[in-house]
Amino acid sequence: MTAADLGAASRAATSAPALHAGQLDHLGKAVLLLTRELWVTRDRLAVLEAVLEARGLAVAEAIRDFQPDGALAERLAAERAALVQALLATLAPEDGAR
Repeated sequence: MTAADLGAASRAATSAPALHAGQLDHLGKAVLLLTRELWVTRDRLAVLEAVLEARGLAVAEAIRDFQPDGALAERLAAERAALVQALLATLAPEDGAR
C-alpha cells in the first residue's frame, strides 16, 4: 500500500459517520449476536471433531482444507447472507429504533 493509499484510507475513515449514542445499544446487540453465533459454531465443530476422532477419523486437517462446491457452496452462501442480514438488522433496525 502506498502513502497515497494510506492517506486516502485515513481520510475515508475519518469522514465516515460516527455512531450516535442511540446506536451503541444496537452495536452491543450485534456484538452479542456475533458472539453467540461464533460460540455455537466453535462448540459444534469441536464436538464433531471429537466424535469423529473417537471413531478413528482424524478430520481436523480435512475440514481445514475442504473447498465446498455446488449445492453446499450455494447453501453456505445463503446462510452467510442470512447472518449478515441479521447483523445489519440488529445494527440498524428498519423501524428506526434508536
